[in-house]
Amino acid sequence: MTRSRWRQGLPALLTGLLLLAACGDGQPAHPAHAHGGPTSAASGPRAGSAALGEPMPSMTALIDWMKQKTGACTDARTVSKAELPGYLGEVRALRYEPFIAEWATCAVPEHAKIGLVLLKPDKIKSMQEFWLRGLREGTITENPDFGFGNGFAVTSAEFGSEKLGLRHLWCKPMAGVQADTFPADAEGCVFAALPGHH
Repeated sequence: MTRSRWRQGLPALLTGLLLLAACGDGQPAHPAHAHGGPTSAASGPRAGSAALGEPMPSMTALIDWMKQKTGACTDARTVSKAELPGYLGEVRALRYEPFIAEWATCAVPEHAKIGLVLLKPDKIKSMQEFWLRGLREGTITENPDFGFGNGFAVTSAEFGSEKLGLRHLWCKPMAGVQADTFPADAEGCVFAALPGHH
């Protein structure tokens, strides 16, 4: 191509590029836009109780969920908070009671009685902060022994994590333990799943 022909073609090329830019929105293409954008759960960072799945709206929903997960829990019954010490023991009841909205018990395979706990939505972070304080002050020596979901818990952490896909709440570091973790609601605590657990 001669220099004069190239110069003649240059304005057409520039015009074409300007038209392409004007037709676009000026933003680079991003694959996330085709899949719900950056607000979709899969693309966002995991943190807090919301990352544990759908929130549990009621005790009835929690009991139904447990029945679906285990094929058991058909004898579920709600229990008054006054019965907590008899089931959890005095010390555990004092630690958990301020943060529990409702609780129930039922039988599931290998457990004659397991507790289902609906947490107060506005107290979830407070419970974690309470645990951190207790660990720092020495009034608590271990992590919570419940298995946690979004807004609820099961009183046996092992059953909850192994059979139901719930998570441990660790406010005390677990040195040497390999686990999939992400931050809990209170800074200093994490939700953890051990290898091989759901």
